[in-house]
Amino acid sequence: MAEAIEIHDIRWGFNDRPTAYHINPVTLLIENPDSEPFEGEIQFHQESFRGQQIDIALSTRTYVAPFEKKWVQYYPYFSDFNGNWIVSWDQNDIRHSQSFLAPRPVTEKSIIQLVTPGSLNSVTSGVKSFPEDLYPAVTGATDALQEIILDHLPKWEKTRREAFMDWIYSGGILHLFFDSNGDPLSFPDSYRLLNQQTSPAFYGKGVIYFHQHKLTDLSPAELRQVINTDKHYSVTPTSEIENQVTGTDVAYPSKYENAFYKNTDEELLATLTEISKPQQIWYLIFLLSFIYLIIVGPVYYLITKYSEHYRTFYLVYGLSTLLFCFIFLFVGRYSTNQTSQIHSLIVADILPNHKTTISEWSSLGIVSGGNFQITHTGESHIYSTCQTYSKVNGISTSGKNGHLQVDIPPNSFRTFFHRARISKSLLDVNLVSFLANETGLEALSLDLGKEFPRSVEQVHFVFGSKIYELQIERNQLIYSGKSRRLYPLLTENPLFDTSYIRTNRLLPFVRPTDKKQEFTLEQFFPILVRTSLKVPPDSINQNINWPDHRGKLLVIAKIPESLFPETPNIFKKEGLILYSLDIPLSEHGG
Repeated sequence: MAEAIEIHDIRWGFNDRPTAYHINPVTLLIENPDSEPFEGEIQFHQESFRGQQIDIALSTRTYVAPFEKKWVQYYPYFSDFNGNWIVSWDQNDIRHSQSFLAPRPVTEKSIIQLVTPGSLNSVTSGVKSFPEDLYPAVTGATDALQEIILDHLPKWEKTRREAFMDWIYSGGILHLFFDSNGDPLSFPDSYRLLNQQTSPAFYGKGVIYFHQHKLTDLSPAELRQVINTDKHYSVTPTSEIENQVTGTDVAYPSKYENAFYKNTDEELLATLTEISKPQQIWYLIFLLSFIYLIIVGPVYYLITKYSEHYRTFYLVYGLSTLLFCFIFLFVGRYSTNQTSQIHSLIVADILPNHKTTISEWSSLGIVSGGNFQITHTGESHIYSTCQTYSKVNGISTSGKNGHLQVDIPPNSFRTFFHRARISKSLLDVNLVSFLANETGLEALSLDLGKEFPRSVEQVHFVFGSKIYELQIERNQLIYSGKSRRLYPLLTENPLFDTSYIRTNRLLPFVRPTDKKQEFTLEQFFPILVRTSLKVPPDSINQNINWPDHRGKLLVIAKIPESLFPETPNIFKKEGLILYSLDIPLSEHGG
């Protein structure tokens, strides 16, 4: 009898503790102790302490040669509590499983040292090591990673190299040290940016530091001092800014409380759920029910009283029953927002070399119900349903052919979070003129390139401590003279709008309002901006200031057809997308 495969090691996140409210890599070391190869699907899902499945099962198909070991990686979403996780697979018509208790997630992102596999001698004390061959090759799997320490040249294939450079551009911090011989690292053309040796070097929202030290020459305390000196995050609190309002500043009154609260992915999806939930036309159903009661009561009585033939009663009874069955079936199925609909929010970060990373929150409402496969266009995908308290029937796969196979009951919905990388630049502009003074931006003009979105709602430019409104004029983006401070915008939380709840006059508690929430730009604009800027919660204060070496172009538009799911076929599609593009404003720009 063939022996079952064995799991020898499991790595949670990048430093053995996942980061809460993020996608984290979980890596398993699988051994095949049998003389026959293993080929099949291995699933990974969370389980409550009562033995009930939580969220959706992650699945990957793998091949393990006889007497060999292989690393398998999953990308689950973690909330702020730990739990049991189950690895299960079928082998020789027998269902096998093994459980693991996850460590409690932390709020901080990870700081790691990339090391070659098995090179324990090069590990630095006080810093978690992470083997370079386990570095995720899927864009979006590194959102929980903040800083990397590197003192050698990683041996990576193209997809892993691109994921690494995408991580830096999206806000990663890279520390480069001398190699073991005391020489500066020399990278090939695929890493040509890392050969500048000018510290710090900026690349998109990320920054690269070139340290003139060998890691082995530094104590843990000295290393912490080196990497914490003069850091340049994507958004940093600077010296005290005068809370002045210039003549170009526009006061934007808000009905929301200016109390910062970090919107998790679950909250965004829950808000979209209220919009996409199928809504029955109940007044029509009640009217038809009343008409049916009149027919089966007085009308049937009159027919039996005045009809000369008893067959007439049965004929009317049969036809009316059949007619109303058909009417109720038709109304129940097609009165609910047509047949299917999707509401989505997307943040599209424009990368160099005509690439774009996508962060999508969607709610898919289905009337007919069934088992559906959700797919998108793109090079790589990660899907999550972010249901940390309930089970989702289905499986999620990641990578190039990643998809979501999920069961949706009739007249119901399914929310999901999607990270992707596509081979297309969705926004293209060229800087024509830029002028700024001590108070902020004076003039700005950008030429529109070939790739510029249609159905544009608003255009903004983030620079310094303010966000500026731009107008489209003669194939250019021009500063219109209107601006507002960045801090109040980042502290707004439209999901706490009091108009969505009202007091029940008869009972001493609050209940949701009956009116349907609207899908408006006002409701989601602050959330999209905060998500795009990737501002750390502890950096949101009165002194928040965007780095002066670059600006951020933000374009709000309706989602194009190409970014909605390819499958299933959806009748109604609605959503907002925020295109985010870094504009270098100095010689330090990447």
